[in-house]
This record gives sequence, C-alpha cells and structure tokens, in this order.
Amino acid sequence: MTLPVRTASFALAMSATLHAQDPFLLAPTIVEAERIDDEPSAVSVISRQSLDLFQVRSFSDLSGIVPGFNVVSADSRGFGQVVAMRGSTNTLFFGPPALGLTIDDVPLGDAYSYPSELLHLSEARVYRGPQGPNFGRNGPAGMVEMFTPRPGDKISTSITAEYGSYDHVGLGLNTSGPLGGNLSYTLQLFHDQRDGYIRNTFLNDETDDREATGGLLKLYWNPSDDFELSLRFYAEHVDDGSQRLTRLDSADRFTVLSDNPGVTNLERYQISLHSRKNLDWGKIETISSFQTWDLSPSTVDLDLANRFTPSPAFAGGFPIPVDARSSIDQNQDLISNEIRFTSNGDRPFTWQAGLFQLWTDNSGNTTRSTLGPFDPRFPGVFIPVLDETTTFSVEQLNLAAFANATFTLSDCLDFDAGLRLDYYRSEINRLKADNLANTTNVVRGSQDEVFVSPTLGLTYQATESVNLFARSSLGIKPGGYSAFVDAANNPTYDREENWSNEIGADFFSEDHNVRVGLRAYWDQISDYQVNQGALATTDFFILNADEVTSRGIEADLAWAPIDRLTIRGAFGYTNTEFDSFRDPNRPSTTYNGNEVPFVPEYSGSLGVRYEFESGFYVSAAGRVVGPTRFDSANTSAFTQDAYITADAEIGYMAENFSVTFYGTNLFDKGYYTFINPQIAAGSPGDPQQFGIRVRTTF
Repeated sequence: MTLPVRTASFALAMSATLHAQDPFLLAPTIVEAERIDDEPSAVSVISRQSLDLFQVRSFSDLSGIVPGFNVVSADSRGFGQVVAMRGSTNTLFFGPPALGLTIDDVPLGDAYSYPSELLHLSEARVYRGPQGPNFGRNGPAGMVEMFTPRPGDKISTSITAEYGSYDHVGLGLNTSGPLGGNLSYTLQLFHDQRDGYIRNTFLNDETDDREATGGLLKLYWNPSDDFELSLRFYAEHVDDGSQRLTRLDSADRFTVLSDNPGVTNLERYQISLHSRKNLDWGKIETISSFQTWDLSPSTVDLDLANRFTPSPAFAGGFPIPVDARSSIDQNQDLISNEIRFTSNGDRPFTWQAGLFQLWTDNSGNTTRSTLGPFDPRFPGVFIPVLDETTTFSVEQLNLAAFANATFTLSDCLDFDAGLRLDYYRSEINRLKADNLANTTNVVRGSQDEVFVSPTLGLTYQATESVNLFARSSLGIKPGGYSAFVDAANNPTYDREENWSNEIGADFFSEDHNVRVGLRAYWDQISDYQVNQGALATTDFFILNADEVTSRGIEADLAWAPIDRLTIRGAFGYTNTEFDSFRDPNRPSTTYNGNEVPFVPEYSGSLGVRYEFESGFYVSAAGRVVGPTRFDSANTSAFTQDAYITADAEIGYMAENFSVTFYGTNLFDKGYYTFINPQIAAGSPGDPQQFGIRVRTTF
C-alpha cells in the first residue's frame, strides 16, 4: 500500500476499520480512492453505519459529526441555510457556497439548493480546507462527497417503514442488481411526512406540516472490465406548510399567532451521464449533468402575528408593519461538464488533472407586501398596502482547469502540490417595482475574473502508528451580485480569498483498536463575504469585510475497546473574528473583534453502540453546539447559547429483518437552529420524538 493510501486509512477516524470482524465499520478497501490519496489528513469518511449511529436523516444532521462543519438551518428545505466549514460560510440567498457538494460525482449549485433530506448513502466524505486542485466543483473552504450504493452481483431489495411522533410516516424502497446483458441498476424510492411542530393559535392549526416524495434510478452498462457507462435520474417533490418560524419574545417557541399559514412547494430534477475508461496508465472519467431546482412558492408571514397584534421591532429600532408578508418563486438551472484524468497510483509519482464547466441561471420573482403601522387612536385604519416586487436573473459561468500530484521523496515522506485556474463571469438583470412610490429600479451588469488557487502539503510517516502532516492552500470564492438590494446600495460584492494553513497528526494502534486524529488550523480571509440586512426593510445584501481570521483545533476518535462495542467521537473549536469590518449602514460602528455570524464557537459528538450476540443492540449519541451569533454586532438577543441534545436506539437485527425503537432529543432541549434579527424571529430545533422503524431485506 502506498504511503498516501496508508495515511488515508489512518486519517479517517470517523469510519475506518478497527477490526475486520466489526460489521459496524467500513472495510479497509474503502480508502482505496484516488481523491483521498492527495490530502488524506483533511478527510473524514463517514460510513453508512456511522450515519445510522447518529440518526442522520438530513444534511444538517451532519453537524457535529465532522469537526469544524456546521449547518444553520432555516427549516425551509435548504432555502436560506448557511453551511459553514472552519469559519467560512455562504450568505443566505445569493453568493457562492464556501463548502461544495457532490452526490455520486454530480456537483450541486448554490447552498440553498443542497438537499434537506438524505438518500440512502453508502458513505459521505468531508474534505476540510480549500479543495480547488482536487475537484471540478470548487470548494474554497472544503468539499462534501456523498455516494449512494452500487449494485451487487445479485438482485437485493429492502423495504423500510417507520412511524413516530407527530404522525411521522416514512416509507422507503431500495433495490439493486443485474439486469442481464452487461446492465445493472439501483433504485431508491422514498416518501416522508409528518404533522407540524408549530401550533398556530390564531388559525387553530399546526401549519408547518412536511411532506416529501422522490426517487433515484441509476443504470450501469459494463460491456468490458475496463469500461463503464452509467445514467442517473433523480426527482423530488416537496409539499410543505409554513416555515418553522416563531417570535423570539414568545413564551412558547412552538407557538405562533399568525394570520398567514405559509407554504413551501419545491421540485428538484437531475439527470447525468457518467463514463469511466481504464487504461494502462490510469483512467479517464466524464460527468455531464443537467439539474433544475424550482421553489414555487415559498410564502412567509414576516410579522408572525395577526394584523391587530403588536409586532416585534427591527434590530435597528424600526417598527415592523402590522402585517408583512413575503412570497418567493425562485428557480436555478444548472449544466455541468467534467473530464478527469487519474494515474494508476503507482509510486513514486501519482497525479490527477481535469477540466470543468459549470453554468447556473438563478432567476426569481419575489413580492413583499406590508400593511401598517396603524395609529392606536384609530383602530382599523392602516396606511395603504405596499407591494414591492423584484424580478431577477443572475447567471454565472465557471470554467476551470485543475491538477494535483503526489511525489514520494522517501519511504516515509510525500510531497503534495496542486493548482487550479478559474474563469468566472457573472451577469445580473433585475427589476424592482414599488407600487406606492410608483418607481421602478433596474439593475444590469456583468463582471469577469480570473484567479489561481495553489495547494502545497507534506505527509510524514513518523512510525508505523503515527503520521504527521502540514498543508497550505488558497481558496477563492468569486464575486457576484445580490438581487435583493437597490443599485444605490451597490448589488456587487467582491471575491473572497482564504489563505488556509493546517498541521496535524494521526495515530493508529491495531493492538488497541483505536484511531485518533488531531489538527490545528489558521485561516486568514480577505474580503470575507457577509450577509447583511438592510435597515427598516426585509432586504438582504452581501458586503465584504476587509479581514477575518479563523483559528481552531479538531479531534476525531474511533475506538473498539472490546468486541461488539464501538465508540465514535469528534470535537472542533473554532474562533472566527472580524479583524477589520465597518458597518456601511452606521459608518461610526465597527465590528472588529466580534465573532462572525453563523459559526458555532465549538461543536462535537459522541456515539456508542453495543451489539449483543443474540442480535439485539443498543446505541446512544449526543451532540454539543457552542454559542452561535446571528448578527455581526453579536447582539445577545440574537445569539443561541450552547446546548446539548441526546438520541438513542434499541433494536434487533436478524439476517433479513430488523426492528428499531428510537428517540431523538430525549431531554426535549429547546434551541434555535436559525435566528433572523430583522424580524426578531427564529426557527426552533426539533422537539423530542419517538418512533419505530422496521426493515426487511430479500
């Protein structure tokens, strides 16, 4: 085994094999993947069993399992979510992601289009730090790869049924196998629904119901051992009620008094064609995809009250109108093409290179209606209704060439180097109309930029059990346009540059069945892209903070102290502060020394599973999330304090059957997963729930 692959097997503390007989852990062959070779110290591979241990059902559930990674969820199927890695984030509605995502090698677009619910995965890989030279999809702060299972040598089918609190019903079908004639397939179908958590006392109903239906079909053609062609289809339909959003001053975070129930309707379709050709020197892979993500519509009651109830205030002290509503129709079309060349992995020189193209068209139509405020001396008398309509199209084209290589300098020392060249072009065409002022504001513009992202790294095998590594890299997020701001406020934002540095060590002891990974990093970020709310409005735009510094430490643990007992643990501490940032709305105000919004101070997880010889098993897992600020001023009212949640399962597994009783948030801990300072409201985290899951395989 080459040194990079050996180092990869040591580094994967979340899911690498501790002993071959433990069915909960990955087989060691899982690390025989070219992309792990280059920067093994930056990778966490999470197996299907680890995902089950922590009851991962959504993209945001990955938070805490991987150090430095966190998802701030606004509970709107990904729309408005913030995905953070080591202090780097995306902004809410416009702007590129800091953390890239691919599913079965298919790249996704902006962070709001990332899936809220997860398919049945074989594994997930999380790469920390800039990954431009290693992927077609740019990952200026990191990358997440998700993989669904491939077909086996014979047809296998499993059916899953689940019922739980809030009338939660989950149904799933997974089937795969050969079709004959060098053809094989995998098929996943799912349906998931539940009643709402939020009680709307004005409408006397739970308005945040959830329902999603979808499926994935993959067809494989293998006419020879050295060639494969595959076709992938994915479709999802979401029919949800209101966004889970309540006022921060409410006595019960799961109660709202609103005259507008709200809806979220969403459809997602993907089709992609993949090919692989093995040659004497390595292999050639191609991936082409078309995707469409359609939100039609998302409606929200911004004042979260009936029109005769006083409403909270903006952060700037301006009163919210008595009745304020938002309706958003938004669509993103995406076309991508990638060709990748990879060497066969023989030392002393291994390499990978590729070309990549990504085109996105983000278009939409939003309407914000306001009524009020009213004079209490004249009940029922309001100012006229204000309708502010924004129609926009933001297009972006990315062309890139990338390459990375590993040089073996000695039996115990490897040197890694990578380079990425990017061309970005962004265009905006936006029209904003105000019916009261009878004005129309038009914004049109385009910008081009070219930049280079290098990476350097060293991996040293100090002993058979200890590996040391160091890495320095540059990650760049392109500039662009925000459609929710007038020209006077400048809709343009500049590119963000992240100079990232890390050192670490990985320890493995086969005798003690333990793996430990330790890392420290220091990122210096220029022109940090910050989400900002416009005063006295519900508009969002993007600013650039001059300088941000992010420092942190991370640790992973995988341990099997005795047979049938498995322990998983992770912890990350992140200190991300503004070094230089002045508020353009208040020129005399600076946020120097403040914590960056949406980034928890720390996060971690610990999971334990024990399997009895009889087939019964028990597992328990807990997560901790540190204090998280939701505005640049670090206002205490808009800060979520640290909290801990705990989950558990008890079940029975036979060869073709399993039954599981589960509980989540066992102590019914109250917390917010997202806070909106502009309307003084937040999205409360999931309440305590219990359920039963049955699975049969044949």
